[in-house]
Amino acid sequence: MTRTHRGALSRGWMWGLLLCGALGCSGTDEGGGGSDAGTDLGPDELPCDVKAVVAERCAYCHTTPLKGSAPMALLARSDFQRASSVNALQSVGQRSLERLGSAAAPMPPKSEPSLPDAQRAVLTAWLESGMPAGTCGSLPAGPAPTTCSSGSFWSEASGTGASMAPGHACRNCHLQQAPSVAYFFMGTVYPTLHEADGCDPRLASPSEVKVEILDSQGQTRLTLTPNAAGNFMSNSLQPSFPLPYRVRLVGADGRSREMSTLQTNGDCNTCHTEQGASNAPGRIALP
Repeated sequence: MTRTHRGALSRGWMWGLLLCGALGCSGTDEGGGGSDAGTDLGPDELPCDVKAVVAERCAYCHTTPLKGSAPMALLARSDFQRASSVNALQSVGQRSLERLGSAAAPMPPKSEPSLPDAQRAVLTAWLESGMPAGTCGSLPAGPAPTTCSSGSFWSEASGTGASMAPGHACRNCHLQQAPSVAYFFMGTVYPTLHEADGCDPRLASPSEVKVEILDSQGQTRLTLTPNAAGNFMSNSLQPSFPLPYRVRLVGADGRSREMSTLQTNGDCNTCHTEQGASNAPGRIALP
């Protein structure tokens, strides 16, 4: 790669975004919570253990603004106490309890890893006991804080090969600056959902992570492995099978999450941004 090409490529990685689909959450049948105008719901604080579970397992979609087709925010005790729009005789919390135990329409949805038993027990006990107030406040609305788990950022001095510019829209840049390596499927795997642009994921066991590309029938047609910088890419400029497709991400521990909707654009980081775009909850994050 020439010095001129490297410079153009490194300047080009922030160019405009294309459309890509969300990996992660899928919608529910709940709809927005019903009106409770004039009703005193009492203290709006969550118990500390409940808040921790909701923050880790629910709020990346059930936030403000909403992500991943989630129909309502679940950030405070009052969000769970509101009347369900599906069944006016139930609260959102009571509906959530049903969904936690549902095989047909579970929550978290089938696209996400299931709740560990300990976290499921925390939520179930709180919901079954009538959602009593706690002392740990509510979760903040608005964009989630951007992080860099590794504390290390890519720079041009780090090189312009397969490890360059993690988190940025790889294929879009390559189409502009290096079309011969504008591979159809390109993206970055991160340890958490809201990692900053350019943050080097430094994945602990990248060779044990699998990015499985599935066809519209759910058959695995391609398996990609991220490098240490989290970047993954196919080796062809066009897909080798008919689109649309979806992706299943399998972590080193065998847990997985899967796209909830079929897609046609393989430039994954155009939607899997710091805060998520086009209904994505954020980065392509390990389960």
